Amino acid sequence: MILPVAILTLMFFLSGPVLAEPSLVDCAKDFVPASGGYSFIGENEYEIGPVEKLKIGQIHYTRLQIFDESDPRENNWLYRWANRLHVTSKADVISSQILISSGQDYEPRLTEETSRLLRQRKYLYDADVRPVKVCDEKVDLEVITRDIWSFTPEISFKRSGGENTSRISIRETNLLGSGQELSLISKKDIDRDKTQFAYKNNNLGHSRVAGRVLFSDNDDGSEGLIFVQLPFYSLDSRQSWGVRLNRFERKDRQFRHGDDITEVVHEGDDYMLTYGFSRGLKNGVARRWTLGYRYREDQFGPGDELPPPSVFPKDKKLSYPYLEYWSVVDDYTKIFNFDQVRRTEDLHLGHTFLSRLGYAASAFGSDDDRIVLEGWFDDTIFHNSAMLWRHKLEWKGQWNLDEDASEDIRVAYSSRYYRSQTRRRSFFASLDLVYTKNLNTNQQVVFGGDTGARAFDNRLQAGDRQIKLTVEERLYTDVHLLNLVRLGWALFIDVGRAWEPGIDEGFADDYLANIGFGIRLASTKADAGRVIHIDFAFPLTNRDDPDVESSEIAINIKNEF
Repeated sequence: MILPVAILTLMFFLSGPVLAEPSLVDCAKDFVPASGGYSFIGENEYEIGPVEKLKIGQIHYTRLQIFDESDPRENNWLYRWANRLHVTSKADVISSQILISSGQDYEPRLTEETSRLLRQRKYLYDADVRPVKVCDEKVDLEVITRDIWSFTPEISFKRSGGENTSRISIRETNLLGSGQELSLISKKDIDRDKTQFAYKNNNLGHSRVAGRVLFSDNDDGSEGLIFVQLPFYSLDSRQSWGVRLNRFERKDRQFRHGDDITEVVHEGDDYMLTYGFSRGLKNGVARRWTLGYRYREDQFGPGDELPPPSVFPKDKKLSYPYLEYWSVVDDYTKIFNFDQVRRTEDLHLGHTFLSRLGYAASAFGSDDDRIVLEGWFDDTIFHNSAMLWRHKLEWKGQWNLDEDASEDIRVAYSSRYYRSQTRRRSFFASLDLVYTKNLNTNQQVVFGGDTGARAFDNRLQAGDRQIKLTVEERLYTDVHLLNLVRLGWALFIDVGRAWEPGIDEGFADDYLANIGFGIRLASTKADAGRVIHIDFAFPLTNRDDPDVESSEIAINIKNEF
């Protein structure tokens, strides 16, 4: 739970009076920008007649402040002062990210995709692009964004699976309105204590090039990351490239009944170079090809606190070129009260398929000859106005040609089902399956606490496979605490296990199951998309086990309901 250092830090969490949909104005009228109470929620469809011959005329930028001073609930001295103190996102920062320009043909698809791209930015609460005037075969557009409070000194506390995590940080996600992110974090979690500095800019020099730098000093090692890329930033993007340099040192621990039992020191180097190309969006599908090179080396040594695993992990060196194919179907919709509370959410209904094939040969510097595979596929099984059912399959691993054996195989399947019952209530269910084979012995599949079954200790079960089922009844309220935080509730049941065939973990019941209820606090004025979970969970199985408490309070911050 976030405990602000100062009053302004409380401003995590938008609302305002819902206004009627704006209508187009005729040629004689002047442009009137969206008001501070503009409602982003809803379809906001604008009927402008045939668009085949329309060109884009003038593009207006309306950058709404954090608080709507036309709303009496937000028109007080503290919120007005926050608006004055905050530097609103600059117009050229917004304009450098849109996919439309004056003089080009008007395509509603591009205005919708522009809105989606802007909504992905952490420093914006919401975004919309709407036509505001049609005159002389030209359509004027308005790009509307609402800022959030971006400077967040933070003291936070999290509890899950019987263990505590604390964090002190200073973070600025929109430095002087430029869209740049700076953060300094001191964090203590169940794996390590670390101090981390990070810088991120998704539009270096107002270009499409993105960059990220991260350095962390940990009690069990360190990490450095430099990443610069031109992504496929839109469905019609024609090229991409990227350079990624990552070096780390850490301790990997192995678990039994939630306790650390073995450890190894893990040093890694991971470098990537990519170039991608595409013909853009054709017949509703974007197909992309990427040529890449990756160097990955993992070395292991004994730890200084715990013994190593009985089978010591193998050092591995991979040096390989690869070919990647990626296809994305252009099929999106907008929704609210799904993973957020009364906030526009973009759902991809079409399928995404990515497959990567590499050949790591000793001639390239690898320690053995290997085939390297990785990829995923996700799609919507069924969708209508009240129901959504999606699933995803992921896979990765290697085939060692010298030893004629598989290595580090991991296959994961997930399915999510959502049904809207009323405007404020919904049913949600998720199923997750994980199967692994021949993992290096520094790795495990674990279950409990953070990884499932909230009433149990973190990583209470371990093995080489996992099954997890969660069902929830969700309630989205209209309560908007201090116009900073939206309130929601959930009733939930978690059931699952992690295991390895032939190994008895010593549990009376193989499956961990719990029931519980939770409070959801969704930020509307800062840290957009973050939801505080306060869950009260009660075990249904293994209640006589000495490692299982009669109840557990879990406090987490997530990006979903």
